[in-house]
Amino acid sequence: MHYGEHKISAWVYKMSHKPHHRFTNPRVFDAFDGSVTDTICMILVPMVITSRLVPANVWSYMTFGSLYANWLVLIHSEYTHPWDGIFRRLGFGTAADHHVHHRLFVFNYGHLFMYWDKALGTYRDPKMLGGTHFNKDV
Repeated sequence: MHYGEHKISAWVYKMSHKPHHRFTNPRVFDAFDGSVTDTICMILVPMVITSRLVPANVWSYMTFGSLYANWLVLIHSEYTHPWDGIFRRLGFGTAADHHVHHRLFVFNYGHLFMYWDKALGTYRDPKMLGGTHFNKDV
């Protein structure tokens, strides 16, 4: 969905996700500062599709929603976390990875995993961009 918001059309991007990209060096609370259209595309549509494909009870959805909301906060964080090295080795996206996306807009689309970005050539390692992800020059 994230990649689609960027690539379907310039109009879709402008109306949905572009307002969130005003944060080129995001902070924790910027995770949920987007447009209504962005929320529909990034959260509600995937949730409805998943609920139709994966049978689960309400407690499972509430647990996943809570974990995912916390993950979004962490990847928008202005801090390096002690578990980032382990997460990166496992293929999970980190705040550093997502800050690259907010800086350059055309790389590191994954929120949870970087597998697709690596497979499709859209992954950029924050260390290869000349400094930490919190550096304004990245």
